[in-house]
Amino acid sequence: MAVLPDPEASQALLVGVHAYEGMEDLPAVERNLTGLRQAWTDPGVWGLPPSHCTVVSQPPSPQAVLDTLGEVASRVTDTLVVYYAGHGLTDPVTDELYLALPGSDPERTYSALPYDWLRRAMLDPRVRARRKVMILDCCYSGRALVGGMSAATEIASQVADHALIEGTCLLAASSATRKALSPPGEPYTAFTGELITLLTEGVTDGPPLLDMVTVYRQLYMTLAAKGRPLPQQRNRNTGGLVALARNRATALPAPPAAQAAPTAAQQPGPAGERPSAQPGPAGERPS
Repeated sequence: MAVLPDPEASQALLVGVHAYEGMEDLPAVERNLTGLRQAWTDPGVWGLPPSHCTVVSQPPSPQAVLDTLGEVASRVTDTLVVYYAGHGLTDPVTDELYLALPGSDPERTYSALPYDWLRRAMLDPRVRARRKVMILDCCYSGRALVGGMSAATEIASQVADHALIEGTCLLAASSATRKALSPPGEPYTAFTGELITLLTEGVTDGPPLLDMVTVYRQLYMTLAAKGRPLPQQRNRNTGGLVALARNRATALPAPPAAQAAPTAAQQPGPAGERPSAQPGPAGERPS
């Protein structure tokens, strides 16, 4: 059964890189962070307190990301969500995933953040989170193209398997041969834009809570219908049942405002008639 995590005991860490020194910029990533934060702190979606949704834009080093993750994770007892958007790199020999930072060089993967370091930080036994969700909006290829974050299907599949965190959910945006993961003229990247729409508008005829399996299926169908790169998901144990939003499309309407109790002058008379207002002094009617 899907479970909506307690927002007071949960935390989200949103990491994004939109400007690079040696690669093409991805301006939509900056808006991704703002859009996701607004969605998850909305009481009608999840209701995370703003202080529980930490944004790290343009992290200068792997240590800056990992130190912040450590601080955020130390405050979680329910669900920890980590999101990264930007260019992704893969080692040409091992296919290991690296998350590009502002100063990363695609020819030197060691200048980026190894995903495995992030994975290990989430698996640290000192992290008390009962549930862990990782969302990646990046490529898995050795290079990044203008306006896109492309990858090969087989590499994306291998990375998704290796990146999986035990007992959690990994949701990844991956591309086979498409380049348009960050479509020109659109406010968000293709994957995150659909995710934000899903969170804020819900799924018609969907379940009351949007668990990760529902989110994945809906994203897959929506992106496929638009001919865009298709996401991947891997779950362990009950990771697919973690819900990160109420389904706004099926939410019950707010109850009507309570009617004020009738005043004595409005009460019906003995014969069911309402008394007329009596004139006040000087022939005035009471207000």
